[in-house]
Amino acid sequence: MNILFCNEGFIIDGVASYNLYLSIALKQAGHNVAIIGRWGGPRGFQKRHRQAGVKVIQCPSLTTSHPWLIRQARRFSPDVIITDARRSFRLSQRIQKQTGAQVITVFHDPPQPDKTGIRGIEALAGGSDAWVTSEKSIYLELLEIKYDRPVKLIQRPISGVVQFTPLPPKDPFRVLCVGRLSKWKVPGFRAIVENASELKEKIPSLQIDILGGGRRRVNFWISAMQGNRSQSEAFIHIRGSKTDPQPWIQKANLVCAGATSAVEAILSGRPVLAFSGFWIGLVTTENLANAAATHFGERRGAFYVRDQPEIICQSIIKLYNQWQDEHIAQHVKAVRQELMPHYDANAVAQQFNHLFSV
Repeated sequence: MNILFCNEGFIIDGVASYNLYLSIALKQAGHNVAIIGRWGGPRGFQKRHRQAGVKVIQCPSLTTSHPWLIRQARRFSPDVIITDARRSFRLSQRIQKQTGAQVITVFHDPPQPDKTGIRGIEALAGGSDAWVTSEKSIYLELLEIKYDRPVKLIQRPISGVVQFTPLPPKDPFRVLCVGRLSKWKVPGFRAIVENASELKEKIPSLQIDILGGGRRRVNFWISAMQGNRSQSEAFIHIRGSKTDPQPWIQKANLVCAGATSAVEAILSGRPVLAFSGFWIGLVTTENLANAAATHFGERRGAFYVRDQPEIICQSIIKLYNQWQDEHIAQHVKAVRQELMPHYDANAVAQQFNHLFSV
């Protein structure tokens, strides 16, 4: 089956990572897979797509629906088009008119009103053969809309792109922050950077790496330089966006992240301090179900991170002081084993295969 992913632009964000995971899973399941979108510069997942055997179709364009892209899509002759519900939906509709392909629309956010009507609920229903989401809260909202379209809850196929590795030694104690520097994650990242000197005094071997792009990067870089000068040591590093976070996760003792990045870190065998818009805390087998239901702090939680940022640094110090190699190894193994079935790449590919035949 020819499966075409519509991509708004080849940038690094949650939608792009979803397209990466799913395209690889479907390629490994035996499909002919391509991804199409306007060129977004060198920082994207194009190399990883190609390495997995996924064809990349791109060109420079100010709009998402360049005529050349439509022609290339028609030449690929897709049987199925997979699009997100916001940015690339318009592109999917233009390709569908040219090819007659089935359209699967993926919701990465709750349904939102659209004044233009291009991506409103009626347009999304009329232009889709099925709706999919990886989050239960969004799934329940889609069911309430009650349009005559199949609605499926299918998790992200993350297991196929992560690698489990043993934990490194406790010292140096490497804390990795992963995620776009957006308004939801910034309070958590800022709490760590602005209190880094105090953390360093409690944890002398502390090393902090921050992976993520966004317009706030310069502000973080300035704060990091101030913290490094105060300790006469470059222990805070602002790394920017990375096409593959795995090498950084493998070096880390603790990963601070929300949403998909938290899942990647757990499946990689790392303790995770989960935060995004809302606080969850250290992910354990006891709170894992709640963490997953809130998309690891992305959707809802007990309170806003920005209201109680001090909990983050307190949690890092507590974990370090209670660190025992054998206990931590058992902890990460137990959390990983419980989470793994929900993000299994083979299972997700089979679920999509069934959806294509509906």
